Amino acid sequence: MDVVRDLLDKAVVDRHGHEMGRVDGILLAQDAGQPPRLSAILIGPAALGSRLHPALGRLATAAERWLGVVRDQPAAIDCAEIDDVGRKVTLRLTISETAVAAVEQRLRAWVLKVPGSR
Repeated sequence: MDVVRDLLDKAVVDRHGHEMGRVDGILLAQDAGQPPRLSAILIGPAALGSRLHPALGRLATAAERWLGVVRDQPAAIDCAEIDDVGRKVTLRLTISETAVAAVEQRLRAWVLKVPGSR
């Protein structure tokens, strides 16, 4: 598998087909004397920002903190939870079983405070 071609920027859906975002980054693990292996996929603005430029990653991390989303960011999904990689990356989990839901809930709460958003 070509990890960059086959995973990065693909839509991620949970086991019920609900959109969770896109694969914004990957984590590789390497044991002594072994080739690198895919450990997890990353979802979230901080992962995407860091991939594009370190300053963007810091800015996205600061924005997440400002919104009150500090736990488990960016969301790391263990590769063992990946069910299928096709046009979309399908997980064995639901969105509520991941840290992705925390960002969505905080953003929704913030947007609903904006006048005229309802």
